[in-house]
Amino acid sequence: MRLCVFLLVVGQQVLAVEEPESSSDSASDPGSCRQPLAVQLQRVDGGKGSHFYVGRLSIGKPEPQVLQVLFDTASGHVLLPHKMCKSPACQKHRSYSPWKSSTAWDINATGKVVDQEHRLVQDSAERDAVIVEFAQADLGDGKASAILVRDQVCLGSEFSGQVCTEVDVMAALKMEDEFFSDMPFDGMVGLGLGGLSTEPGCLFFNRLLDHTPGLLPQFGLSLGAQSGEIYFGGHDASRLAAPLTWFPVLFPEEGFWEVAIKAVRLGNQTLDNCIDGCRGIVDTGASHLGVHPNRFDMLSRALAVAAPGQGGGCQGQNLEIDLGNFVLILPVADYAAGPACEPQLGSLHLGPDEFRGVYALGESVLRRYYTAFDWQARRMGFAPAATRRVHFGRGVRQARQGFSV
Repeated sequence: MRLCVFLLVVGQQVLAVEEPESSSDSASDPGSCRQPLAVQLQRVDGGKGSHFYVGRLSIGKPEPQVLQVLFDTASGHVLLPHKMCKSPACQKHRSYSPWKSSTAWDINATGKVVDQEHRLVQDSAERDAVIVEFAQADLGDGKASAILVRDQVCLGSEFSGQVCTEVDVMAALKMEDEFFSDMPFDGMVGLGLGGLSTEPGCLFFNRLLDHTPGLLPQFGLSLGAQSGEIYFGGHDASRLAAPLTWFPVLFPEEGFWEVAIKAVRLGNQTLDNCIDGCRGIVDTGASHLGVHPNRFDMLSRALAVAAPGQGGGCQGQNLEIDLGNFVLILPVADYAAGPACEPQLGSLHLGPDEFRGVYALGESVLRRYYTAFDWQARRMGFAPAATRRVHFGRGVRQARQGFSV
């Protein structure tokens, strides 16, 4: 959900942990899937006028614990509330209990188990803690403190197809209330590149590739107005109205899925010529277009020319984000709303220098375009989204992507 994640490993911090319930160790073979797995997403409303697309995750054996999660392209961990978290934000969401899973192991930030003799440490134990900080275009800033637990994480279902892999999960023992209480989901599955993770075992998609031979090292995202899908191991061609146009990921070592922006325009007026460089970070956890503070006021003033239409809605020119040989086009409905057609932008509270010229390409962009992520080649692809078909009984109704579905 965050555009930016900063990680701090606190080595050998003493944490008190509840006595674990007795359970027997058992192993589970990872699933195998050569066809893309489609995970269904549902649009839900959050705090501060935000909204997100969430799906289902299950964790642990033999009785999987099911939680609703955001698949977040701008973070690098699977983050879930720990059963022992007493923060009000944790209490508002479903939590993960390692003691209910026979496949859970406590680990340190190096990826090594804490205690070779016991899967889960008992009483008070010396172990690593991880602190993750978030800067998000809609909900602002927040911080979570967690321990790491290795466990089986599964997507899909036994009936519609399922893939499982062993992942080092951030189990949060404390979550800041103002930020996390506004989240309309239990946790997150980070899909960012390696630069955003504490250690390789935390990278969900990387682990999925390791445990699923033959899986294409790509995933794709298709969003409608009320629902969507994320595809792991390939793409659904029916969701694309044209072939994908691919772009190299800038600075992949930083972990973000980001592409170069050549210019930002409103109609035929150039708002940002990007002479000093601009980049767009694809952030599935941002509802609106995120803008760095050094460009926020300028863009807000320019978009304020949108005006109410006589028949309702807003009138205004298209906002264009020029990637070079492909232009992302946002109609006025995607950047202005309300009776006064106010600009719908999110301010990114990031460093003034290293993130200068950054735009967060959130839901307002992603509903218009199918987005593809190539893990191996470190590239991203965009294609106009195809018209969605909505079935009502025996009839079929066509709906434009991003408006009626």
